[in-house]
Amino acid sequence: MKKYTHAWLAFMAMKRLDQAKLPEVEGSGKSAVEVASFAKSLVRWFKNYRDFVVQGAWYPDEVFSDQGSSHGVKYEPDMLSENAKAFKVLPETMEVRNLMMEESPLFEKPFTIVKGNLCDRCDAMAHTIVDNFKIQYREEKGNPISPSSTHMAMRFFIMSHYIADAHMPLHCDARSLGTIHTAVESQWESAVKKSYEIDEDNERFFYDPNGYPLKTDKMKSLMELVEEKVLSRPFVYNWGNSDYSTWDYMSAVTEYSYLLAYEMFPRDFEDMGWTAYKKTPAAARFEEYSSKLMADAIDSIARAWLHVWIRYRLWGPEKSKAK
Repeated sequence: MKKYTHAWLAFMAMKRLDQAKLPEVEGSGKSAVEVASFAKSLVRWFKNYRDFVVQGAWYPDEVFSDQGSSHGVKYEPDMLSENAKAFKVLPETMEVRNLMMEESPLFEKPFTIVKGNLCDRCDAMAHTIVDNFKIQYREEKGNPISPSSTHMAMRFFIMSHYIADAHMPLHCDARSLGTIHTAVESQWESAVKKSYEIDEDNERFFYDPNGYPLKTDKMKSLMELVEEKVLSRPFVYNWGNSDYSTWDYMSAVTEYSYLLAYEMFPRDFEDMGWTAYKKTPAAARFEEYSSKLMADAIDSIARAWLHVWIRYRLWGPEKSKAK
């Protein structure tokens, strides 16, 4: 995904936590009231640092440049294997998961992981954010070893980049489809730029009265569809399995993204540009697929952020209040 698409997804994750009805918490060990309260406190904290969303969400591409290893997990079908792997579970609200369970001929068929450590990257980001919050909490204000809150917000936005990439099907597909990969992400970026007012000179969005990207009068239908999902679909706090960590959850996400890659770009697909792709039968469902994977990405970012925030708050600030 490209720069403003990544930043927009991060903003929509904030909006999700702020404005959606929260939450279902089965298996979390926490009450709905507690989780909703933590979500509101996280949003309030985020809004002090929203001008850094674009910079932070683009850091992995612009500065880290670890695209070859950490921005995906590359899968391919392995029809020679006799041992099909059970696909990991995800919350039932995840639309790509539901669609692939119903429609993908590769669901529950053998596959091989070719390369990629995105799941490790996301898990590491979750741990380091919590650890750095603990350092900030422990040290006196002004101590040079203490991370600033701006730095911590940047870490959240950096994390959102990797989580979003896990939902991009071609980040989970071992085939060489670079041309259409670039074309698809360009289509999404164009839709974001046409739908929202962007101050590109200062690398930020203009904001509406609620502090979210200001919509233009030329909203693209894809953006409208995703915005509707952000506000209406049920939000689930848990990972889908009470034994999951961030790593397990992201591994599950990439498995279903791999399946979606073969729906959007079938097995006999040859790499091509956007004009040629629009003439293929798969292109008829492009907006449907895009809206589902984007809505899922927003939920995943919000879910992962909230887990990190709650881990920290229960370790320090909230624990102190209880004494």
